[in-house]
Amino acid sequence: MAKLNVTVPAVDVEVNGVKYRKVDRDAQVGDIIRYEGDSSWVTNGAFYAITRLVGADDPQIVDNDGDEYDLCGEEFEVYAKVSGTAEYREVKRWAKPGERIRIVNKYYNENRYKNGDEFVVDSADGDGDVRITVGTSDDVMVMLSEYEVLESVTTEKSAPKRLTVGDYAKVIANSTSHNYTIGSFVKIVRDDEDHQPYRAEKADGTEGNFLAEKDVEPATEAEFLAQKRLKVGDHVKVTRDNGCTHPGMVYVIAETDSTSIPYRLAKLNGEIAGWKVACDVVRATDEEVAQAKRKLAAETTTDPRSQFAKGEKVRLINGGGKYPLNGYANGEIYEVDTPLYDTHRSGPVIKIVGGVIPHGYAKPEQLAKLTIEVGSTVRLTIKDGEKPVYGWGRVNNGAIGTVTNIDGTSAYVNFPEQRWWHALLSELTLVTDGEKTQPQPEPVRFKVGEYARTLTDVRKDLPKGSIVKITRDDHDSRPFRSVLLDGSDYDFYRQDELERVDAETAKWATIGRKVNEFKAGDLAVVVDTLGGKTRVGQIVEVFEGDGTDAPSVYVDGGTTYFATVKLVTPVEQRFDRMELTEVEAKVAA
Repeated sequence: MAKLNVTVPAVDVEVNGVKYRKVDRDAQVGDIIRYEGDSSWVTNGAFYAITRLVGADDPQIVDNDGDEYDLCGEEFEVYAKVSGTAEYREVKRWAKPGERIRIVNKYYNENRYKNGDEFVVDSADGDGDVRITVGTSDDVMVMLSEYEVLESVTTEKSAPKRLTVGDYAKVIANSTSHNYTIGSFVKIVRDDEDHQPYRAEKADGTEGNFLAEKDVEPATEAEFLAQKRLKVGDHVKVTRDNGCTHPGMVYVIAETDSTSIPYRLAKLNGEIAGWKVACDVVRATDEEVAQAKRKLAAETTTDPRSQFAKGEKVRLINGGGKYPLNGYANGEIYEVDTPLYDTHRSGPVIKIVGGVIPHGYAKPEQLAKLTIEVGSTVRLTIKDGEKPVYGWGRVNNGAIGTVTNIDGTSAYVNFPEQRWWHALLSELTLVTDGEKTQPQPEPVRFKVGEYARTLTDVRKDLPKGSIVKITRDDHDSRPFRSVLLDGSDYDFYRQDELERVDAETAKWATIGRKVNEFKAGDLAVVVDTLGGKTRVGQIVEVFEGDGTDAPSVYVDGGTTYFATVKLVTPVEQRFDRMELTEVEAKVAA
């Protein structure tokens, strides 16, 4: 609360319409003081409110920095509220820092304060809950459902506000033979502004006859709603915590029954929150429901601008050279200054810097991130004369794919030619939306010694899909001499008639298989036990292959386990499984 602005006539002062008078006694909570010391945190001659007493009734105030300050041993004058000049009224609304509140509905498990206690609000949480100081605890939360705000009013009360359409009222008398129940709460739906002006809606939704002004007094929406019988779809707040529900939060009734615990509640997002007894729920007002829905929407809606971070480099895709991107060119790279810039007349935008003029303002769809992340579209970009660290596989240089996973300095990319392709991040470049439809660059030219798969058998001696080795480059119309791995035949191909494969693929092709195509009976060496009862380096027999490098293998005379293995001998070449006639045939060959 800190220093107070007051009007000073002689020994009286006035704060927010409330008069105080200088008194000769110890300070009490509710008094104000005039400081007469030389502290660097409290202004000499300024007025401050007493927030609490501690220890030996030492008065505490809030200093100019917003911190609590102990006046023990300090010089000050005490001013007490002038009796009869002002009083407080309780108002149910959100409190602001510095306002006074009174506890009226204490949370049942709270023992630091009690109903009737009054406090000055230190801070507000933005949802109606506030923070106060209680004894030596300076960050105690009080929920909106627990307190009412104390508003000061002068003894010269102004005429009460006249009720009109939309106001809520309590029926306090029956001077006109109306058909409303005295003590019930109603909503004014008609005002004829005559001697018997009001017609009102009752709790059951029906409309009564006419009421005189003296038959009603102001009431609140909460009092009116509290009379209505709750049903499925109604919004309520709970008054007691049970672990699944929390006081002050808004829920919707999902189910009712006739038991002693009749209401099954759900959160606004549809998540079930448990059953509650009738005395633990109160109907929520329209404003409370609207506020809860706004809060939920804010928590569940992702602003597309939030994908950008301050200082991040971005490429401008479109809109350059025109307001509000004058001085910024399409295709150029700039830096994000403010990702969530909400005060521009174009609406919510991203403020960028680095153009000819100090700032540009772009919509999120006008910018492309230059940071590769999961979901990014990337292009494989390998320098001439080099090859990817993890091999080419079935992917050519310049291929475009989508990042599916990032692991440190490497990533896995789904390319049309091959899924789950492993690459270093340094081998990938980010592709913007504007570039995705652009033609891909020419693939890296095959080199002598590389392996490839043939893509055509038209006018060729080799079948389509054959694995070959490039043995010569004649630099003519069909430059690449491509030889079958067993050396039995060859032919000449263009670049687009071949698909690059790595050495591992070629090696497996020599036995007529795909990579890691294990077969039952293969002999292999264990390279990873995968937690089974094998040993690294152990020679095992494959029981069943599954297309991966971790097939099931025989162990301990017949038990099978999965293990990562490396092929040693294909089943077709196992000497112990050859018939004598086959051995003789091989010797003869």
